[in-house]
Amino acid sequence: MAKIIQYIQSKALSKPQLAPLVQLLSQSTIPPIGLILTERLINVPSEVVPPMYTMLIEEIQWAIQDKEPYDFSHYLILSKTYTEVPSKLDGEDDRPKKKTKAPGGTFETMYFHPEDEVLQRYAICSGGFDYSIKQDDGHSDSKRAFHELGIKPQGHAILISNDKFKEAVGNVAEYLKPQA
Repeated sequence: MAKIIQYIQSKALSKPQLAPLVQLLSQSTIPPIGLILTERLINVPSEVVPPMYTMLIEEIQWAIQDKEPYDFSHYLILSKTYTEVPSKLDGEDDRPKKKTKAPGGTFETMYFHPEDEVLQRYAICSGGFDYSIKQDDGHSDSKRAFHELGIKPQGHAILISNDKFKEAVGNVAEYLKPQA
């Protein structure tokens, strides 16, 4: 766990919006934090997410009743986002660019998991970070799918206090509820 904490701290230190996470992890005695790693196959529908989080909450409650050490003060959700990047292939072809950047000259951060948008509304802090292992220049072009732009994946941290987690999960269920 020490290596994981060290990695998360190093990433959070580079982002001012993740300062509360750095403070939490820098305490002499780190409070119990539940670590949730979110990743699913690309074709798994988002409708499976609310029952999975609900089962997680139930399992944690049962573990606490059995006096197991799962009484977390916070939940740290590590997920993934992406930004669109100009294609190296388009530069070579000198094609006209159809997609424009967001105001300020940067591309907008987008979410692989729609539930992350809801969860971060309940967050003490949240923010993206670059992965330590850099991909080569052509990697973003390999992620193109009927678009003029490639994508650059990034890590994303969401820190939620225990008292807000259940409400956040309830709102994820409402947000991802199938339309009738």
